[in-house]
Amino acid sequence: MQTAKYFPPDYSSARQSFLAAAHACGAEIESFIAPALSTKGEELFTDVAALGQADAVNALVVISGTHGVEGFTGSGIQTGLLCEGVFRHLCDVKVIIIHALNPYGFAEKRRFNEDNVDLNRNFIDHTSPGPVNYDYDKLATAIAPRSLSRVSLLSAQLKTLWYRLCHGRSRLQHAVTHGQYSHPQGLFYGGRFEVWSNQLLRSLTEKHLTNCSRVTVVDLHTGLGSYGKGEVVVAASEDDPVFGRSVSIWGVERVKSTLAGASVSSRLVGTISQAFVDMLPNSAVTSVGLEFGTLPTMTVFNALRAENWLYHHGDQGSRQADEIKEALLRAFYPDDDVWKERVMEQGRDVVERALRAWAE
Repeated sequence: MQTAKYFPPDYSSARQSFLAAAHACGAEIESFIAPALSTKGEELFTDVAALGQADAVNALVVISGTHGVEGFTGSGIQTGLLCEGVFRHLCDVKVIIIHALNPYGFAEKRRFNEDNVDLNRNFIDHTSPGPVNYDYDKLATAIAPRSLSRVSLLSAQLKTLWYRLCHGRSRLQHAVTHGQYSHPQGLFYGGRFEVWSNQLLRSLTEKHLTNCSRVTVVDLHTGLGSYGKGEVVVAASEDDPVFGRSVSIWGVERVKSTLAGASVSSRLVGTISQAFVDMLPNSAVTSVGLEFGTLPTMTVFNALRAENWLYHHGDQGSRQADEIKEALLRAFYPDDDVWKERVMEQGRDVVERALRAWAE
């Protein structure tokens, strides 16, 4: 299948393909070197391609790699959009494409960054203590055990199963994924300071978007939902103007609210979507996540838990490490050309609808 060629085998290939496609489109490109090297000693970058009118009042932002390993899919979509000429005829709009916002996680096949921080939980006020997630605290040893022995995993499984029986599936998902700020070696850790990628996104927003009256943000993600199905995730109530604008662009069937409990995603804290709203108080901001389903929820969770154990406690050079890394990669990036074809088609449709919305 033709679109599969856009989807990379590794971070370096992804970056090379993206930069080549951006150059071919005449984009203005900036490259920002990350503070952390890869485990192989390689320098890592977030690359930004700007197209269209620099002084346009409308802006579309497309982000990949917020969650590291999810950048394989996001990069493929971004490169495909550039190669297929989606941004060829822009009128009164600028497009800012941010490639590999969390380059360390992308290169190392981690969802989290070099500080074990979930970037999409990091956008809080760090001058005061982070929000308390009491439910996570109760499950912390089951979510991120110090051992992957059969006894440890069985204990964790029983603990989470009991919690689900007592409180329901939705509350369990919320407990695990909402975001937590008290377990630095745990999952979905929001951090205690603004990480490098957070600071970079803020500076890019100030440079490119401050004078825009309308800003649409599409942050590309994988790992939740039905296999190959894309959902536009909105962190707004259904009576919020952000939700209304999202529905007018992408349709009621595709747009789902986390606040209404209709989305595959739980309600989150410290997100990029909310950060854009806060950073651009004088703009009409429509900031969404485009989430593509991969494997069953527990398969994805088990892959995350195992990789987290490996990162903090395991032998990175072992055969087990290779197996764990491969399982995590496939949990967020299926080795399936049909799946890639489907997500490329939907990603293109979402971006084209966002561009058309300003022309109508």
